[in-house]
Order: sequence, then C-alpha cells, then structure tokens
Amino acid sequence: GKTTMLRDIARRISYEGINVSVVDERREIAAMHEGRAAFDMGPCTDVLSGAPKDEGMLMMLRSMAPDVIVTDEIGKQSDAAAIEKIINSGVKIITTVHGRNVRQIQKREELYGAIEFFELFITLSRRCGAGTVEEIKEYGND
Repeated sequence: GKTTMLRDIARRISYEGINVSVVDERREIAAMHEGRAAFDMGPCTDVLSGAPKDEGMLMMLRSMAPDVIVTDEIGKQSDAAAIEKIINSGVKIITTVHGRNVRQIQKREELYGAIEFFELFITLSRRCGAGTVEEIKEYGND
C-alpha cells in the first residue's frame, strides 16, 4: 500500500504541474524497464532508478530542479542527512518509513533529526486490506 500511495501522489501532483523527482532505488515505484516507466508517473516527473537513495536524492536535487522529491522507505543515517540538505534547499520530500506510529519512528537513532522536517504523517495498515489509512497527523499535534 505504501508504494502504491507514493506512486499515486507523485502522478497526481505531476499532473498539477509540480516538478517531481522520483528516486526509485529498488525499482518499485516507477518500475522502469528499458528507460520507460511501467506506470504513468505524470508529465512533470523525472525518475532515477537503481541509484542509492541518499545519493540519488542529492543528484536529483542538483540536476533536475524538483519541487518535490519522492522516494520509498528511508531508514539510514545517510538518508536523514540527504533529507536535511533537501529540505534546507526549499524542496519538499514525500517518503515512507517503517514503524508502528510516529512516536516509534521518532526514537529511531538512524533517523534522528530527520523526522522533525516532516509536516504530515499518514499511518497505513492492512486492517481492511493493503493501504488502509489509519491516521493522518500533522507533526507536533498530538
């Protein structure tokens, strides 16, 4: 459900004229094959497939002038460092991270500091099928 939601968000905002850069390290978001995405990613979307997430995000920031960078499953300290640089440059990030809830994610040492850059959290489960939205929460609002 997480990856499908990321793909849908990227496509929808791209069709709104927002420049989207997708960093698809594991080739799951766009499912690139022979230079083409298997999914409609929208007209204003650039995809970098197969590159390490942290390096790919910074490459897209420097070379593609994105308004938003989309990537899947952050979890390393180097991901958090790249996110900080991107946010400080004025570009937004849409990503996923594994965890039961926001509090648990905040405690993850490898992501320390990065979570404070996010404005909104959407918690998904499989309760009513993959991608069931359980909670939408603005950061800092309990």
